[in-house]
Order: sequence, then structure tokens, then C-alpha cells
Amino acid sequence: MVDILVFGPHPDDAEFAMGASLLKFIREGRTATICVLTRGESGTYGTPEIRENEMKEACRKMGANLEMLQFRDCQIFDNFENRLTLAGVIRKHRPKVIFAPYHTNHGSHLDGTAHPDHTATGTLVRFAARYAKFKGIAELKQKPWPASHLIYYMLPRSLKPNLVVDVSDYMTEWEEVTSSHQSQMQLRSGTVLKYLKDVRAMYGMLAGRQYAEGFFIEEPVVFNIDLFL
Repeated sequence: MVDILVFGPHPDDAEFAMGASLLKFIREGRTATICVLTRGESGTYGTPEIRENEMKEACRKMGANLEMLQFRDCQIFDNFENRLTLAGVIRKHRPKVIFAPYHTNHGSHLDGTAHPDHTATGTLVRFAARYAKFKGIAELKQKPWPASHLIYYMLPRSLKPNLVVDVSDYMTEWEEVTSSHQSQMQLRSGTVLKYLKDVRAMYGMLAGRQYAEGFFIEEPVVFNIDLFL
């Protein structure tokens, strides 16, 4: 059983999009597993072996567990078999909270967050979380598991987050974790790290913080006045 299970389609997705939050959660004593569906073999930079080793190094620095699946890069599709695969992962790890990329993104082909693997993974996890709690699915052998919440990261530009995590105190360590993915530092003409920091500054501005990471949850969250007093 883990506190947090993060699904990422490619090595680096979780760290690039919500890595500082993960660091914060882990440093506060939570346990976390990152499940990566592919090895990014269709990408422009790095080989599958390099990408996998970079992912292992990033998890080592964070203190997160890692599970790597056998999906093919650019070939993640929503179907019953793939839903079952991810439902099996959920039942195996029995997380309290699941994170996944947001399931809908109409950005252009120039928008990295709109990669079809990202939205497909979000859609798969959305169904898999439901399947994981159904007792009567014969193909799933582990005990059913109802995660308490499914939270989305890697939001499209058109979607304003309804949850933010203040990560101002974790940015230096997050940069060190992100630097594990050296093969991907060439993205955005070598400015990928600056871009990722700018996104966190933007989310931080929304919440009156220096840096924050943005998330979206679809179900109502139970209000606790202690959060505001």
C-alpha cells in the first residue's frame, strides 16, 4: 500500500509536471510510487535505455518507488485491455490518492502537454480507477481497491487549476531531480527548465505564492475550516 500513485506516460512527465509537489509529499513522510507506461522510445532525444536510467535516478533522488510498464510510446490507446492493466496496477499498490495527466487537451501540435499519450493515459486512469474497485471483473485477480481521490496534473492551458500546492521551498531540490533527465534538457531549444519554472511561477501567482504546481479534481472536496484559520 502507498499513499500516492502517479501515472506518467513517459519518463520525466511526473517530475516535469508535478515533481516539486511529489518532493514535498515525500519529505513530509508520504510514500509514493510512479508508474511509467513507456520508455519514450519515439521521442527525439535519448534512447529507451537512457530514458529508463534517467527515470530511475530521478526516483532515487526523490525517494519514490518506480514501476515501468510495457506500453509503446505514441501507441497508448483507451481500450478494455489497457484499462485492466492500469486497474491491476492500482490494485497492486492500493494508493490513497491517484494522480494522472488531465484527460482532455485541445492544444496544438506545438503544445507539449497536448501529446496524445498524455490525454490517453488520463482517460485510461479515469476508467481504471473505477474498474479497480469493481468486485465482479473476472480478469482482475487482486482484491478490489477504491482509491479515495483521482487528481489530475499536466493541465491544458485553457483549464484553471482548482487545487494548487505551494512548492516554493522545494524548487532547488526539484531542479536537481529534473536534471536527472539530461537527455530531455534539449527540449524547447534548451529552455525547458526555464519554461517549467515559469509555469510554476504562474500557478504561484494565482495563489499568492512564489511557486506552485496546479492540479484539477473533478469531485467536490470536503471543506475543512481549519485549512483557512
